[in-house]
Amino acid sequence: MVALAGTQIWWTFSVEDVFNRVATGDKYAMKLELAKESKDLTDLVALVRESIPPLLRRSVNTLIILDVHARDIVDAFVRDSILSAKEF
Repeated sequence: MVALAGTQIWWTFSVEDVFNRVATGDKYAMKLELAKESKDLTDLVALVRESIPPLLRRSVNTLIILDVHARDIVDAFVRDSILSAKEF
């Protein structure tokens, strides 16, 4: 449970950082974040396909669900050209 809460806090921090980088002129920061999140999700899917203990599998499955939602949010930011945290 702590790990799941930690991932949400880290994702929020990462997206805030991306908005700050966009504000300072890095116009590709959000697209890079989307690519990073997609790779992280692919890595989790590869992990869950391996032989892992049931408790770890349950945690990874939960992380996959959360990461898909997070990736979809960042994808919407890219698609809708959201450049500030105050725009949504």
